[in-house]
Amino acid sequence: MKQYLNIVLITFLILSIFSCAAFAKEDKSAWDKAYDSSTKKRFIPVELFTGAKWDGKHQLTLKETSTTACSSFSGRPCDNYYITGPFKTESNNTKIEWAGNEISYYRRVFSTRRMGEVESFFTINNSKDGLVRIYDKRKQWGARTYDGLGSKFPLGYWKQGEVRSYGSRMPTRIEIIELNGPNHCLTFRWVIGKGERKNMDNNYTFCPDRGFTKISHNN
Repeated sequence: MKQYLNIVLITFLILSIFSCAAFAKEDKSAWDKAYDSSTKKRFIPVELFTGAKWDGKHQLTLKETSTTACSSFSGRPCDNYYITGPFKTESNNTKIEWAGNEISYYRRVFSTRRMGEVESFFTINNSKDGLVRIYDKRKQWGARTYDGLGSKFPLGYWKQGEVRSYGSRMPTRIEIIELNGPNHCLTFRWVIGKGERKNMDNNYTFCPDRGFTKISHNN
């Protein structure tokens, strides 16, 4: 009987190892296939922003998510960014036409010594090529709402070095610095207005299964 139980246990362990290996291979393959070397384009899913698992489908959807990212700046200990959702607004007070009367969004919260707690709502922008803030609250300026015409994070198909501009209330620009870096990480430059003030011209890095990992200022 004991020998039989040992055989069952060993069989279970072997099957578990192979299942985990198969899952890891499938997960890696999804990110491998996100970049098309023939067109030099990469599909950037919402899951790269949230750090959630991605099924490899080239679709932009806000799936149920509860993740924590850890982003560092200049070698300092990283700050935790908590993303949950999606939630829905009671009405659509933006210029996002595709959303209808309600907008699905993610809630992101983080806290630093300088800024205190920062709460932001993110959704797919009106042009469907990025995630945009539609709400932001922090101690410097209180609560603010946005029209949804800008972009804070690129989505969909992009090329290395590509630059796109958005005519929101404060014009924004996104430039791809490294489209498909080590471990399929993405680094892009985000500029608001002329980028003259702090936090108005930054580089951001996001990695699969981790989300936001690094920020650096360009001024």
